[in-house]
Amino acid sequence: MMIIGRGPAPAWVWVSAPRVERIRTRLALTGLPLIGMALVFGIALVVIGLNLPSSRSPINVIGVMTAGIGAFCAVLSGLSLATARSCAQGEYVDVNGARLVRRLLGVWWGGAIFCVLVAWFAEVMALNVKTRPVPFTAGAAVYLALLGLLIVLGGVAFFTAHRVLRAG
Repeated sequence: MMIIGRGPAPAWVWVSAPRVERIRTRLALTGLPLIGMALVFGIALVVIGLNLPSSRSPINVIGVMTAGIGAFCAVLSGLSLATARSCAQGEYVDVNGARLVRRLLGVWWGGAIFCVLVAWFAEVMALNVKTRPVPFTAGAAVYLALLGLLIVLGGVAFFTAHRVLRAG
């Protein structure tokens, strides 16, 4: 009997039990801290971004909201990495599930990169207002650096999954 609309059947590949444990441990030890760091960075981005001298500009508020969305993409990357442990059970790895997780992490990382670029652009535009120039402060530097760290978090999740969940 064939079930339509459920996608391909899981393709399980045998690997040794110690390797499965290493896979599961590595995914958890990378994914869970990423979730925590992304949450902290997201809260810090919103707090710092809304307290910058440029926060009176509407474009800055749009940038801060976009930065929050980027932090949410980083949280989703950590969650995807931590829940990818279900692709490795017993002495088998679900190749299709691992492939899906790797693709999904690429989407989350791409989304975070897009959001960070929009937030960077918004902050630079808010600083360069012709009618009322805004000084570049240490808070703005920290804000821009935290935005860059969101890209790093997504990259860590992406490359960890590609290294740990590769077939073979």
